[in-house]
Amino acid sequence: MHKQTVSVILGLFQLLLLMQAQTVWAADPDRQELGRRMFMEGVLPSGKSMTAYIQGDVKVTGEQVRCGACHRRSGMGSSEGQQVVPAVTGKLLYNPLRIPTSRPPAAPTLRPAYDDEMLKAALLRGVDANGAVLDPNMPRYLLTDDELNVLLEYLKGLSGEPSPGVSETEVHFATIVSDRLPKAERKALIDVMQTYFKQKNTETRYESKRSANPPWHKKWIMGNYRKWRHHVWELKGEESTWPEQLAAHYRSQPVFAVISGAVNGDWRPIHEYCEAEQLPCLFPTTDLPVDSDQDFYSLYFSRGVILEGEGVARYLLNAVPERKKIVQLYNGTDRLSTSAAKAFAAQLEKAGVGITSIDVDAGGGDVDSISGNGRPGSVAVLWLSHEVLQSYQPWLEGKNGPEQIYLSTTLYRDRASSLPEGLKGKTRFVHPHELPSRMRRLLVRSTGWLRAKRIYASDHQRIQANAFFALKAAGDAMTHIRGYFFRDYFIERIEHMVDNAPYTSVYPRISLAPGQRFLSKGYYIARVTAGERGRLVPIMEWGAR
Repeated sequence: MHKQTVSVILGLFQLLLLMQAQTVWAADPDRQELGRRMFMEGVLPSGKSMTAYIQGDVKVTGEQVRCGACHRRSGMGSSEGQQVVPAVTGKLLYNPLRIPTSRPPAAPTLRPAYDDEMLKAALLRGVDANGAVLDPNMPRYLLTDDELNVLLEYLKGLSGEPSPGVSETEVHFATIVSDRLPKAERKALIDVMQTYFKQKNTETRYESKRSANPPWHKKWIMGNYRKWRHHVWELKGEESTWPEQLAAHYRSQPVFAVISGAVNGDWRPIHEYCEAEQLPCLFPTTDLPVDSDQDFYSLYFSRGVILEGEGVARYLLNAVPERKKIVQLYNGTDRLSTSAAKAFAAQLEKAGVGITSIDVDAGGGDVDSISGNGRPGSVAVLWLSHEVLQSYQPWLEGKNGPEQIYLSTTLYRDRASSLPEGLKGKTRFVHPHELPSRMRRLLVRSTGWLRAKRIYASDHQRIQANAFFALKAAGDAMTHIRGYFFRDYFIERIEHMVDNAPYTSVYPRISLAPGQRFLSKGYYIARVTAGERGRLVPIMEWGAR
């Protein structure tokens, strides 16, 4: 009887423990996801914030102690100045660290392989596999054994296998275009891509042979060579069908990354596909990017017309001392025009400034109606093309016309010099690239290469310069990741490197940092000089003010 009672009590105790465990882990039964949240977000499996100490006695929590902030999403580490953060993937931690250039079999061991207990000691007490004390900036975590096990399970699978699109001898890349892209633009883009790939695979140094049988002291460099294979993914028809078309292309041949591209439309369907597939998508030529710093795999040159809309608003807030009536005209059937207008209005709304917005396609765009909304001394911001703007020239030049006019070179295209003389004095352009008068010097590297290869297309300078930049950035990153063909690491290397790139495409200044997804943050506010061959000159130099 006594034994039965003890058995019942033990059984109830085990059931209670099981119920407690289920309570802790019930939020997400996937332990890999729980480990990812610890690593990337600083959140415990219980949902509470992680806690640790740095610099001996400084208590930090949550976002401040997430592993991925320093060791990065890939777990491959990072560096900043003289501070080097080591890789923490299971494949590297659970193997000895040896100098790769030392003659085998006697390569000295810099660090023995970690086991679970040694790694827990590093996380809890800051002691490495050699018994040495880790950097004081390395957090000393307050974690239970179960929480440590969840984190270690995640590290063991982190960046464990090469990403799709890579074989022992090849790495595959794609360029995305659509059937609505003009043929001349498509040719200009694809010429750059195919010529660069051909040059990359020329093997002037017998790279394939050296990769197959490298000297022992250079295996870590030469053994990672792969031929580059290029695929053109052409999207056809309605944008709603693009995700399935992309999936079909990917099923046919997975690629390691998408390099460049242009679709003459909204990039969002492609952006969303790449994020869902965790596929890097590098620097397409688009004025309609997805304006999000929360996503990881899509990198853009700039925020496009959204940046222009916000830029004009900021300029007006800073440069116009007294508040004037502001009227903006946009074309509701044009996504570029609509996106710029929304960004402009939202930026002014934050500052408490109201404006009048008129959709010229919705019946409110007749001259009499606009004249009634405006008054002498007002500011007109027109997100319109050159062709549409001509209809409003009588109002713009009339006695009830605006005192100041703002246009976008993205929408007005290269027609700034054709602006009527009567409007040049009061018109300003927001310009998101380098000025035409300075462009030749900026593009000397890419133009020289394009001319040497006999593929230079002067009418499509931007799309070719963008493609050349994307290829160079991808090539440099592939060199630096060596044999670690992980997409996350590839993106991280690009983030780290482009600030020092000797090529900037059509943007005078570029930069990236962890979490940033737009290379160029600036724009010009410019005017057109008088005369038939008027040119853009800045009244506000390049900046994001």
